[in-house]
Amino acid sequence: MKQLAFVFFSCLFPFACAQTAAFSPEWAAGIHGGVNFSQMRFNSGYYVPQGLYMQPSGGLTVRYISENHFGIIGELNYSLCGWTEKKDTLNNAHPNEYTRSLAYIELPLLAHLYFGLGKRARLIFNAGPQFRYNIGEEVQKKIINDEDTNLPYYDDGYKINRKFDYGLKGALGIEIRTGIGSFILSGSYYFGLADVFNNKRADVFQASSNQITGIHLAYLPVF
Repeated sequence: MKQLAFVFFSCLFPFACAQTAAFSPEWAAGIHGGVNFSQMRFNSGYYVPQGLYMQPSGGLTVRYISENHFGIIGELNYSLCGWTEKKDTLNNAHPNEYTRSLAYIELPLLAHLYFGLGKRARLIFNAGPQFRYNIGEEVQKKIINDEDTNLPYYDDGYKINRKFDYGLKGALGIEIRTGIGSFILSGSYYFGLADVFNNKRADVFQASSNQITGIHLAYLPVF
């Protein structure tokens, strides 16, 4: 019996070593771009009807795959988000229209998982923290029709109070590997954990965090 076990493991060991040796760590770097669909998670006594605000984003990607099916991703992005308010004609409320754009430099640090879908395709999943810093803001649209419903931030001098933002980001996508590099189409969601306005009881908002859905295309060339 011992001899049989020895023969079995002697045959299995070279195969396992061959499987392990077939994998080598992989570095990749490239660019990506796409669009954000953003809203704000407001908590206040004011009624703020929002629509999805579409704006561009893009940046650089570095990926290191350290073992089969697992790696890490770092990005440096320029991203626009914010919120847009529309008239609520259905409830005959909030007759104003308002849109504010917020510009951020982003640093996501994400765990990267992938699963093969054939020789050239992979299903990918990324998740982890994202850190952001606001570098500017701009009111894109302002139509104020009712002085009684004006919020304080309708004043052009009312700026966001907290420039540093952080939260959690997750992404799901498809990677196609070709002779000139990898093309990745993904959808993502960012859940902001920090408020952009002050959030004391006496302030306008007790919560005001970024919520962003994104669609992006990345290219990681072969070096």
